[in-house]
Amino acid sequence: MAITFFKTPKNKQFGYKPVYYDARKEALKKLSRSAYSEAQEENTDYEKALRDRMNLRWKRTAHSKSRTAARGRLLIILVILFLLVYIVFFTL
Repeated sequence: MAITFFKTPKNKQFGYKPVYYDARKEALKKLSRSAYSEAQEENTDYEKALRDRMNLRWKRTAHSKSRTAARGRLLIILVILFLLVYIVFFTL
C-alpha cells in the first residue's frame, strides 16, 4: 500500500433518475385499478378478478403471436420452394 501526501478527490455522484413514459406499465396499472374497482363493486376477491383478466389478455396476445410466427414460417418455406423450382427448371 502506497503512502499518499494528498487525498485524491472521489468522483462526483449524482442521484439523477430519468423520467420516461412506459406504456406497458401504465396499461398494467390501469388494468389493476379497473379490476380492483370491479372487485369492490361486486364484492369479489380482487386478486382473483385481476388474475382472470390478465389470463384472458395473455391468451389473446399469445395466440396472435403464434399466428404471426406461423405466417412467417409459411412465407419462408414458399420462397425456398420457389427458388428450388426456379433453379431446377430454368437453370439446368
